[in-house]
Amino acid sequence: MSGFNKRVQELNALAARTQGNAAIAVLTLENVGHVSGTRGLAASGAALAEYHRRLSELLRPSDQMLVLSDDRVCLVFDELLDDNHVLLAALKVERAFEEPFVHEGQSVKLEVRAGHVYFGKQEQLRGLTAEDLYRFAESAREHAARSKVGFEISTEEVFTKMQRDWEVNAAMQTALEQHELTLDYQPKYRLADGELVGAEAIVRWRRGGLIVPPSEFLPALSSTQLWDLTIYSIRRVIREMIECSMEVPIAVNVDASVLLDPAFFGALQSELNIWNLDPSRLALEVDQANMLQGRGDLINLLNDVRSTGMPVVFDNFGTGNASLEEFRNLPADEIKIDRSFVTNVVDNPDDQRITETIIELAHRFSKTVVADGVEDAETFSYLAAAGCDVGQGFYLSAPLNEAQFTQLLEAVA
Repeated sequence: MSGFNKRVQELNALAARTQGNAAIAVLTLENVGHVSGTRGLAASGAALAEYHRRLSELLRPSDQMLVLSDDRVCLVFDELLDDNHVLLAALKVERAFEEPFVHEGQSVKLEVRAGHVYFGKQEQLRGLTAEDLYRFAESAREHAARSKVGFEISTEEVFTKMQRDWEVNAAMQTALEQHELTLDYQPKYRLADGELVGAEAIVRWRRGGLIVPPSEFLPALSSTQLWDLTIYSIRRVIREMIECSMEVPIAVNVDASVLLDPAFFGALQSELNIWNLDPSRLALEVDQANMLQGRGDLINLLNDVRSTGMPVVFDNFGTGNASLEEFRNLPADEIKIDRSFVTNVVDNPDDQRITETIIELAHRFSKTVVADGVEDAETFSYLAAAGCDVGQGFYLSAPLNEAQFTQLLEAVA
């Protein structure tokens, strides 16, 4: 029997032993790799031991715990009366890890993420196998990790959406394995003279003759699939740049969770080395919301990326909160004004003031400013007059497939 099947059988046995309303929780120690890399193996071992000790102390006689791996645990909470008891259990777990532990005189924070599923009185959930409930809880845990919160509780109300996500997840796995994904390129033009200065690579998933919008499939991806999709996008962009002699920089979108993977920087350098590509020809585009929350590890990594000569673009700029000190230290070469400000900038005085302030401030710190969503001549003229450096949007060009973008490059060469 495989290790996984054995775990599933044990989980089924745990769920079967519940006598009343119950909840399943999946927990992971998120930062064990970071502790290992910064403090050493002894510290990460001590962190895992403390993680398991604190969880064991939380359990009542009716509760059960199944250790899936060193950093991943499944808990079954039995004899819960209602949803409020599930919330209390989740808060109890979260509070257990509020205080760091001390290893060899140094304080170590345990970053735990948890997903909880309450299946006591919910008829739609009670018919599921323990493995399905585990997947349900794991999906909630992944969402908590992406949202940078301690836990998430999923109930029957979101079960239908979760099932759709599973279906999308399975279809995306097939798409990745069978190379059904393609890339489009949305050109970026300098507003002062109309010169083509770059493009943003956009993943296209054509399913059943239709294009599935990224907003529909990206949130459904597992962390592994998000990693695979990112590496696929980087690899394909580099290959097409070489094969089609694309000389302008191409930006690839990268999620913060992928950036923070300890293996990412090495994987990125490996792809560049394999194809012997100058790093300045590839740019990483990241969402501003991930950057302005005191994430020193993410900022350090992006500074490492920039040190290779690779540009970094901050997307959706203006939608988060940032102090002037944070702005001064932003590890970015380009700042892309969020399209919510660009869309109505011609007619909305508030959007005009915000846009002009971003442009002026960015220029004072030697950042290039890109406007996303330039959809008409009036917006183009206003942004050019305001000093915006670069624009992209349907007025300038719709996203182009590889052949169309290559033809465009040949026409402007």
